Amino acid sequence: MTYHHHMKALPQNYSHKEAEKRWQQHWVSSATYRWHDDRPRAQTYVIDTPPPTVSGLLHMGHVFSYTQCDFVARYQRMTGKDVFYPMGFDDNGLPTERLVEKTHKKRATDYESREKFVEVCDSVAEEARRDFRGLFQSIALSVDWEQEYHTISPEVQAISQASFIDLYQKGHVERRLQPFFWDPIDQTAIAQAEIEDKTLPSHHNIIQFGIVDAGTPAQDIKWGQIEKIKVMTTRPELLGACVALMCHPDDAARFAGKQAVTPLYGVVVPIIADEKVNKEKGTGFVMCCTFGDETDIAWWREHNLPMRVILNKYAKLELRDKDWLKPEKDRAFCSLVDEKWSVLHGLKVAQAREKTIEILREMNLLLEQEAITHTVKCAERSGAPLEILETPQWFVKITDKKDALKARAQECVWHPDWMRLRIEQWIDGLNSDWCISRQRYFGVPFPVWYSKRAGEEGKMLIADADQLPCNPLSALPKGYTRDEVEPDADVMDTWATSSISPQISAHAIHGDSARFASDGANATQEARFAKLFPADLRPQAHEIIRTWAFYTIVKAHLHGETIPWKNLMISGWCLAEDKTKMSKSKGNVVTPVELIEEQGTDAVRYWAATSRLGQDTAYSTELLKIGKKLVTKLWNATKFAAIHFDKLAQEPTTAAGDVQAGIITEALDLWLLTRLQRTVKKATAAFDAYEYCDALRATEDFFWNDFCDNYLELVKKRVYDEAGANPAAQQSAACTIFHALDAILRLFAPFVPHITEELFAHLFPARYEATGSLHARKPDQDAILWPDTATYPLDESAEASGIAAVSILNAIRKAKSERGVSIKVPVTAMVLAPVSDGISWELVAPVAEDLKAAGSVEALQWQAHAPEGSAQTDDARFAATFTFADAAAA
Repeated sequence: MTYHHHMKALPQNYSHKEAEKRWQQHWVSSATYRWHDDRPRAQTYVIDTPPPTVSGLLHMGHVFSYTQCDFVARYQRMTGKDVFYPMGFDDNGLPTERLVEKTHKKRATDYESREKFVEVCDSVAEEARRDFRGLFQSIALSVDWEQEYHTISPEVQAISQASFIDLYQKGHVERRLQPFFWDPIDQTAIAQAEIEDKTLPSHHNIIQFGIVDAGTPAQDIKWGQIEKIKVMTTRPELLGACVALMCHPDDAARFAGKQAVTPLYGVVVPIIADEKVNKEKGTGFVMCCTFGDETDIAWWREHNLPMRVILNKYAKLELRDKDWLKPEKDRAFCSLVDEKWSVLHGLKVAQAREKTIEILREMNLLLEQEAITHTVKCAERSGAPLEILETPQWFVKITDKKDALKARAQECVWHPDWMRLRIEQWIDGLNSDWCISRQRYFGVPFPVWYSKRAGEEGKMLIADADQLPCNPLSALPKGYTRDEVEPDADVMDTWATSSISPQISAHAIHGDSARFASDGANATQEARFAKLFPADLRPQAHEIIRTWAFYTIVKAHLHGETIPWKNLMISGWCLAEDKTKMSKSKGNVVTPVELIEEQGTDAVRYWAATSRLGQDTAYSTELLKIGKKLVTKLWNATKFAAIHFDKLAQEPTTAAGDVQAGIITEALDLWLLTRLQRTVKKATAAFDAYEYCDALRATEDFFWNDFCDNYLELVKKRVYDEAGANPAAQQSAACTIFHALDAILRLFAPFVPHITEELFAHLFPARYEATGSLHARKPDQDAILWPDTATYPLDESAEASGIAAVSILNAIRKAKSERGVSIKVPVTAMVLAPVSDGISWELVAPVAEDLKAAGSVEALQWQAHAPEGSAQTDDARFAATFTFADAAAA
C-alpha cells in the first residue's frame, strides 16, 4: 500500500515579491505570533523589544539589529515556548520635537500654543509609527502586534508617572537648584549620557590679570601701577563671571595676602590655592568662572564662592544689572571698562569670545594667542556646545549607588560577555546624578504642583494614583484651586519612560496592580506581572548601553531591588560597504524599503544573520547574492527531492523511529541522518548561547555540502530505482529525504521565514494545517517545531562509511574533471587501497553500491596496497586508480 502524501504541487519558479507579501499579510491577519498566556513562566519566553525612536529615518541599522532578535524569538517559539514579543514606539520627548520642527520648519515656541505644538507632535508620531510598522512587517519580525505600546499614550504616561512617584516616595528622586549642563539650541537640561565629546578648534589666550594687596580700596587701584600676572584661558568671554583666580598650592605663599583684579571688568577676586591646578600647564593660573566647566562647579562648591552668571539659556551674554558689575560695588577703574564691555551684552558665546579677544588686544591685555584643538562637551542630538547654568531640575540619585548598580549589571548575562565591561566603565565614570527633567513640551509631565497657599508656599504636591495620567497644567491636586498652585511645567526625559519598557509590557511597576489594568482585576494584573517581569531577553545596540541598558537597570534596582532581564544580546552597527558609517553626506546610505523590494526579505535577513553579536558589520551585496542563492537552492533542491515522497509506502514517523522500524536501513542514509543529528545539536546549542550565526553556519554546511552536493548525488539511482530492483533500499532513501527536508526547512525557518513557510505548506500540508504555520507555536504543549536531536539516529559506524563515501566520490569527480569528461562518463574499473592504518574494506562496503551508481563505476575493487601512481583521496586515507574505457588514468 502506497502512502498518499497529498503534497501540493510546487510552481516552477519562486517569486519572492508575491510570496513574501502574501505570507506577511497572512501572519498578521491570523495572529500567528500571538502570545497566548496559557503556559507557566518556565515555558514562557519574554523579550523586552527596543522601542525605536520615531525620528523619521528608517535605516539599515533597524533591519540589522531587529532581525537578530527575531531569529531568537522564532527559535524560542519553535521550541514550544509561549513567546511574548511586543513592539513599542518611543515617540515622546525631544527626538520627536526635533523631527516636527525640522519637517514643519517651525520651532516649538513659534506655535500659537503649547497644546497646538503637542497636537502636531502627536500627528507626526502616529505617521512615523505607521511607517515603522510597515518596515517591521516587511522584514518579517514575529512580534505580537496586540502587545504594541507607545510612550506618549495615556496608558504609558500613567505607568511612567507611577514610576516617578514611587521613586519620589522612596527618596530616590529630588528636585534641586544646581549648576548643570544646558543645551542652548534645544533649550533644555540634558543628562550626562546624552553628552558627547567633540574635538573643536579654539585658542589658548594668555591675558593679564592684576595683583593687589587684599583690602585695597577699588578706587585706589590704578591698572598701570599694579603688579600683573599671566593667566591662560580658552574662554575669555566668561571674564565677567570670574569669581576667583586659582593657583597651585606650591605658588600659594607668593600670593599670601593678595587679591586678583580681572582685566576688562575690574572686579577684585580672591586668589585660591587648589591641588586641581596643573602648574605645568599654561601659566599655572586658572580663572574660576560660574560656570565654564565641571571643574569650576567643583571649585565653586568647595570654596563657597559667589554665583556670578552672565550667560542666559540662549547662550547669550547678559551683563546689565549685575550687582558685581555696578560702579557702587567698588569695581576698579569702572569708568574705563564700562564702555568697553557694554558692547558684549546680548552677543552669543562665539561672537562674544571673538569680540572680547578684540577688545583685550586693543587694550594690550592679550599677551599671546595659540591656535589649538580641544575637547568640548556637546549635546548628542543638537550637536551644540553645552553651557552650565543653574536651573531647578529633577534628579534620580545614582552616584551613591555605583557598586549596587554594577552588581545588578553583573547579575545579567551579556552576549557577548565583554560588552558588560562597557556598562561597568560607564558606572565607574559617573560624576552626576541622572537628570530626568526637560524644559520641553512633548513628553510625560511630572505629576507635581507647588503650593501658593499662605503658610505652605512652595510645598510640593504629588498627584494621587487614581489621578494618573495627570497633566498638572490642566489638572489640579485634590483639595486645591487653580489660584492656589503652580504646576510643574517640565516634562520627563524620554529615557525616563523607555527605561521602564519591561514594566510597561508587564502593566505595572513591581506588582503595583493599580496601574492602568484594562480589566481592573488586581489578581489578573499581578499574574501578568509575575509572568512577564523580569524579562528573559533585552536586545539592543552597543551605543545605548550607557542610556537604555543602564537606565533600565537603575529603575529595576530602585523600584524592586531586582534586575529587569536575565540576558542581553548586544548588536553592532550596520556600516556601509567600505566599512565607514552610513551617512547622507557621503552618499553611502542604503534604504531598506527599496532593498527589500528588490532583493527579497529572506535575502536581507540572511545577510543580517551572518553577523556576530557585538561586532559592526558592513553592508554586503555579495552576502545578499548568497542569500538569494540560498533561497533559490532551497526551492530547487526541495522541488527536486520532494518528488520522491510519492514513493513512500507508509507515513514516516521520526527518523529514529523509522530506523528502529527497519524502514531506513542503508548506511548512506544513516550517515546523513547522523550528520543531521549533529547539525541539530550544534544549531540548538548555538541558539541557546544566542550565537544565531553559528546556527546558520551549521545548517548551511549540512544543506549545501551533505545534502545537496553529496547525498542527493550518491542516492539518485537508488531512490529512482526505475527497474524496481531494490524497493527496500528505495524506501530507505525516500524516507531519509523526507526527514532531511523536514529538518532543513525547520532549521532555516528562523532565518528565512518566507521560503521555508512556502515549502513547508506545500510539502507537509497535513502538518501545516495542524500547526497553522511553521512559525506558530504548536497548540500541543509537548510538540515542538524545532528539530529534536532525540528523534534522529546517531550511528557512528554508518557515519564513518558516509565520510569515506564523500571522499571517494570527490576522487571520482576529480579524476573525471582532470580528463575533462562528464561525471556520467563510465569508469570501467576503480581500484581502492588504504593509505592510513586501520582502514579496511568494511568501511567502504556498506556504501559501495551507492558509490558505483553515483560515479558511474562499473567495477569497484579493493586491494591491500596502493599501486604505483595512485592518487590519494581528499581525506588522505585512500588511494585510487581509475580505468576508463579508452585508457588508464591515476
